[in-house]
Amino acid sequence: MNEPQDVNTKAALLSAAIEVFADKGFDSATVRDICGRAKANVAAVNYHYGSKNGLYATVLEEIFPKGEDWQKVGSDALQPEERLHEFVRGLIAEIYRMGNGMTSHRWSIFLREMAKPSKHLDFIVRRQVQARANELRQIMKDIMGPDTPEMTMAFCSANVWALILDQLLIQPILERLTPNRPSMDENIDAFVDHVVKFALGGINAVKQ
Repeated sequence: MNEPQDVNTKAALLSAAIEVFADKGFDSATVRDICGRAKANVAAVNYHYGSKNGLYATVLEEIFPKGEDWQKVGSDALQPEERLHEFVRGLIAEIYRMGNGMTSHRWSIFLREMAKPSKHLDFIVRRQVQARANELRQIMKDIMGPDTPEMTMAFCSANVWALILDQLLIQPILERLTPNRPSMDENIDAFVDHVVKFALGGINAVKQ
């Protein structure tokens, strides 16, 4: 193989792998599937990435942003309730504004890891979840007060995550319900406002 061909094949394998892993998950995806889509020899995965496992690790590096890339939302001058609104808005936009295929593939792989975790889930948590969880925890602490029991804080944070992720997790069911839920694409702002209002209502009830 000459160098330009090597580079082209390596890039084609990565692009194909992102699609195949999104479609099938790590366990069900095969090297043959990936090489067939990339129009590459089946030996190319081992040559360029060492193994299917090495290729999957590279896919995750490609599609999940670094944890430090998550920027703290809002200003410390904002009230905690306003920071919660900005946090929810940013995360919902990140998940549901599917501006390109890469975003869609990222969340497909994320959901497959939730359903059947691989040994790479720790990496996804570090890259995609931990920084966001840390910020939400601080916002919740500021809203509820520093003396709030740890379990109460954890439950309330989990409830906010559940509200945000609901449509992502059960979209195939929602598409089959009658009447249909309003399209997320056209109602993101309304969804953000509802999630925050509902979350704050629950938090205030717990505080009382």
